[in-house]
Amino acid sequence: MRERGGGMAVVPENRVLSFSVFKWSSYSSTYLPENILVDKPNDQSSRWSSESNYPPQYLMLKLERPSIVQSITFGKYEKTHVCNLKKFKVFGGMSEENMTELLSSGLKNDYNKETFTLKHKIDEQMFPCRFVKIVPLMSWGPKEPDLVQPCLNWYSKVSLPLRRTHSHTQLGLRERIRLSGLLKQ
Repeated sequence: MRERGGGMAVVPENRVLSFSVFKWSSYSSTYLPENILVDKPNDQSSRWSSESNYPPQYLMLKLERPSIVQSITFGKYEKTHVCNLKKFKVFGGMSEENMTELLSSGLKNDYNKETFTLKHKIDEQMFPCRFVKIVPLMSWGPKEPDLVQPCLNWYSKVSLPLRRTHSHTQLGLRERIRLSGLLKQ
């Protein structure tokens, strides 16, 4: 409890926040954005993956109600994977047009869930969010694009009857995303 204006105010404890997948930049094949709502670490298809890595790729979540979003948890596939996010940013705000950067970080390329603390105060004042936007910047995918690109160019010339291969890395979110923070009562 905190004292507030002569009285006591109850500070609510952190809870898992309810949200829906609101918008996305693109998705690849069966790797639909809604896949992040279910935690299936043993199912490789249980993730969202963008169609390309050309900016801006993003996934936007809409909270059930305005909340103070204090952390985000990323679930992962049970094994290391090239689509795990090496770099990403998280933004939040009351509208999708006006968002503040809450986090710039990356995931380890392993199978352990990772929780990150999000910026949730401006000048010591907590601020509410209704929308959370996750922007993948780089995956753990192909490590040497300068080496891979000439090989892809050569391959596309010698295999004309075959469909041209993609030279981009897909960016994806593995498994379930969980947000926690304070709810508007």
